[in-house]
Amino acid sequence: MDAGKTLHLGRILRPSTHRTVVIAVDHGNFAGPIRGLEDPVQVIKLAIEGGADAVLANPGTIRKAADEIAGRIGVIGRIDGAHTILNPDKAQHAAITGTVESLAAMGVDAVVAMGFVGTKHETESLSGLGLVASECRTRGLALVAEMLPSNDLPKPAHSEEYVALASRLGSELGADLIKTLYTGSVGSFRSVTKGSLSPVAVAGGPKMECDADALRVAEEVVRADGAGVVFGRNVWQSKNPLSMIRALVKIVHGQKSAAEVASELR
Repeated sequence: MDAGKTLHLGRILRPSTHRTVVIAVDHGNFAGPIRGLEDPVQVIKLAIEGGADAVLANPGTIRKAADEIAGRIGVIGRIDGAHTILNPDKAQHAAITGTVESLAAMGVDAVVAMGFVGTKHETESLSGLGLVASECRTRGLALVAEMLPSNDLPKPAHSEEYVALASRLGSELGADLIKTLYTGSVGSFRSVTKGSLSPVAVAGGPKMECDADALRVAEEVVRADGAGVVFGRNVWQSKNPLSMIRALVKIVHGQKSAAEVASELR
């Protein structure tokens, strides 16, 4: 790995633990100003204050928050999208909407792109991801591959078999970090982390029933040798987003249990 990419990845994965807490605020490019993310810049301020390692954002938000970010937190820029909640085609799909060059000019540390597995758009998605990976290598930027199995397969999308396949594919295409689904148990997720050539972090997905559930997932990811969490709605739709971020940091980097940090949310 070249020195430039190592430097950028070190702003995403904390060197002391090789894990990360990423706060995702990129939902506006498909869902608009949903609850909790009406002001993504404010969420980024909370991410910095809470000690998160990085934020995952769209170019518009990165530009808007440039003064707040200013070297205080790692930045992962989204390069794809072009599919909204209003689109009648419910198939999982995303198209490249920017360039690695333009994101590099914005000062991001990493680029994130989707990789859909088992969908009718699989070939298009994975080939696009591979091209982004190649360009990231040329530019010296880290690549985060968001690897998601289809919702229309015989087994659930979060099944161990599908998530392990998707994660390995992303790492084989050149991703430096995988963002994917949690398989539901320490044992099953450990097989995912063992089978990937790159560190694997877990996406939060929709808001869980309670904050304690999200903290439990973070704890189990660490126990399964995962690289941490990339949480959005489970942070900024929490009743206390700042405390949630601080609790996640203690679990991921301090290896505290969910029970130990639960008091911070009361």
